[in-house]
Amino acid sequence: MKESTKKWLFGKKIYAIYRRMRFLSYKRKVLKQRAKSKNKNDKTEIEKQNKSTKASSGSIGFRFYRIIRILRFLYRKYQKKRKIGREKKSQKKEQERIEKEEVRKRMKLVREQERKAEKELKQKTKLKKKELKKKRKRMFRYIFKRRLQAIGHELKTFDKTTVKRILRWFVAFAENKDKRNNFFIISTNSLAMFLLSYFFIYIVSQFIIVWVAKSFDYETVLFYYKVYYDIDSGDWTADSVKILYSLAPLTGLLFGTIFITIYSTFKNERGIIKLFFLWGFIHGTIMFFGSLLMGTLLNKDFGWVIAYLYYRDTGKMIFSILSIFALVAIGRGVSKSFLISGNSYFNFVDKSNRKLLLFSQVVFPAIFGTAILILLKFPNDLYYGSLDQALFEGLKLSTIILVLLPGLFTFASFEAIYFDEEPRIIRLLWKFMIAAIVILFLWRFGLASGIYFG
Repeated sequence: MKESTKKWLFGKKIYAIYRRMRFLSYKRKVLKQRAKSKNKNDKTEIEKQNKSTKASSGSIGFRFYRIIRILRFLYRKYQKKRKIGREKKSQKKEQERIEKEEVRKRMKLVREQERKAEKELKQKTKLKKKELKKKRKRMFRYIFKRRLQAIGHELKTFDKTTVKRILRWFVAFAENKDKRNNFFIISTNSLAMFLLSYFFIYIVSQFIIVWVAKSFDYETVLFYYKVYYDIDSGDWTADSVKILYSLAPLTGLLFGTIFITIYSTFKNERGIIKLFFLWGFIHGTIMFFGSLLMGTLLNKDFGWVIAYLYYRDTGKMIFSILSIFALVAIGRGVSKSFLISGNSYFNFVDKSNRKLLLFSQVVFPAIFGTAILILLKFPNDLYYGSLDQALFEGLKLSTIILVLLPGLFTFASFEAIYFDEEPRIIRLLWKFMIAAIVILFLWRFGLASGIYFG
């Protein structure tokens, strides 16, 4: 095609671009020819270059193989490192396991040693307790024998000198004004608590009996000395006898256990009200074990319950012996409590004031208070009560002697007890004494003619 036609077809601008491109392509060709002519002599170099290019083009597979080899080497190295790390971890775990086992073995050995030491301590404490019990028994036997020997010697050699020696303590006591006043105050306060605790348990038990008798449709008359059942003898049943005549002893036992737990919580307090609970415990146990003892021996009151349970004479004898042992054991256990109750009046209890505390707080209130209660049991009208019933009640109340005897023999064997250094004032508590007298007179004269129920 001619240039004029091309110029006509493309136009001026496009044709100028076209001509420029053609010039550039021609220039490239010329440059290439010049380069070929210059490098004819250097064919060997060009061949080498070509060979190197061929070799380079042919060594792609070799390079890929080298890369794979390198990667495999690195992977194996990485696996070795991981294997070494795993072995180290397993070794650490094994060492920790061995250390834990050693620690466990050591702990087991320590526990076994501690258990052995505890067993040895328990055995030693048991042996010490047994030795102490043996020593106490020996001391008690020795003191009891010496007291009996002294009493026998006094009885054998009884004359004017023995009378003077017996009365020497009373004379010295009468001459000492402080001791005499303290004895009167302590015994009066203890007597008031003795009477109040008895009236509380006795009145509650009597009203429980009257309330339960209504369930049997029994008409009752409440007197100050007993509950009279206004029914015929044929109206009694085995169940009514068992329930009604066992209510008072069981009520006494229940209140006795409650009172001794209350006393054990407040025994270290300085107040005198704790003595109310201690005497209440003794009254409750006497209402149960004293009724059991005299009931089985005289076949009255609580003894009728034993009879309706169809126990023979051997069984009754066993019950009476058990009740005697129970009363003596209670007296043995309560003697220390009476000694501790001296913290209401003294900072310490030792040989100087132990005998005063024993007779003023325990012996005199128990004997004098029991005498008052025995007199209270005698009826005015023998139609509703009998002398046999009054004798039974008096003997039941007199079983408090079995509770007092262990204290008389063991009170001196206790060691001195020191409480605190706060000052004490031994003073008469009139409100408790007046309350006891008022309740006594109301109960005695208010129920003289009886209260009818049902």
